Amino acid sequence: MSLPAAQDGVPLPTPAFDNTLGALLVGGLVAMALWGVTCVQTFTFFTRRSRDRLPFKLGIAFLWALDTFDSALNGHILYHYLVSNYLNPLAISKPVWSVIIHVAITSISDFFIRSMFAMRFYRLSKGNIPVTAWVMAVSITDLVCGIVITAKAFGIESYLELDKLSSLLYLNFAAGTTSDLSVALGLCYLLFTSRTGFRRTDTLINILMIYTVNTGLIVALDAALGMITYIVMPNNFVFLGFYLLLSKLYLNSYLATINAREDLREKIDDPVSIHLSQISRSRNRFEHPSLQQHTGEKGSRAETMAISVQTLVEKQRDDMDPESATSSPARAY
Repeated sequence: MSLPAAQDGVPLPTPAFDNTLGALLVGGLVAMALWGVTCVQTFTFFTRRSRDRLPFKLGIAFLWALDTFDSALNGHILYHYLVSNYLNPLAISKPVWSVIIHVAITSISDFFIRSMFAMRFYRLSKGNIPVTAWVMAVSITDLVCGIVITAKAFGIESYLELDKLSSLLYLNFAAGTTSDLSVALGLCYLLFTSRTGFRRTDTLINILMIYTVNTGLIVALDAALGMITYIVMPNNFVFLGFYLLLSKLYLNSYLATINAREDLREKIDDPVSIHLSQISRSRNRFEHPSLQQHTGEKGSRAETMAISVQTLVEKQRDDMDPESATSSPARAY
């Protein structure tokens, strides 16, 4: 059953609660659980020793504060409809102010996270302006739509009047989904083309690609489900249940990627062990020409191979120097 519509002389039907208050309750509970995960991941980020600069840390703190305020709005939404208007079921036909502001907060939070991903792509791609500009343009479109929807929604008296804003809602969902997929595909392409041929580095790149796909795919899937449910069922709250999770899923995915960096760095920083016996058949490739005259002496050959192999290992590790952000996309990630 859809939300009740006022008609002259005809009593308003009792609304169905499964797809209205029930959808809000489930969405709100899952959103609060995700906020708890956000708090844990934020605590983990600030308690670990990291090389991140102060502006980046302040950005993470700002996103956590924004998500905390968003969670307070979720609590107010549930309290308003389930407690304050417990004996007034028709109250669900009118949007409360916290629902309206929630749209703007979600758009602002998602915009900041997408901007961080766009700057990361710009840095790792060594100045790829077209792709970065595309991601930023779509993200700005999503932000503007969210703010415009918030401003206009304060003038509506019923959820049924959302039809007047349907084009903006479609554009808001579509821009968010497009931006998330663009970020994920762009970073995956950049990482895929950065393979070095070394098994350890390529394994690390594969792990980073999985994190990137998960970050964009989970959020894009939630936004797509919100848009689909709004198109199919515009007169209930099922789409709001998905919308309450949007910013929290994005922030949690981003924090998970950030916190995983230390573990990935440890995999790079582990000592590389190469046994000379494994390359004894290929020792001629590692011998310096000036030392080939000593091939009759086992000690000279072993020493030559040890020096050469050590040089190759050191070169590989230097290419992934943590202080050189542009030398290795996997490292800078």
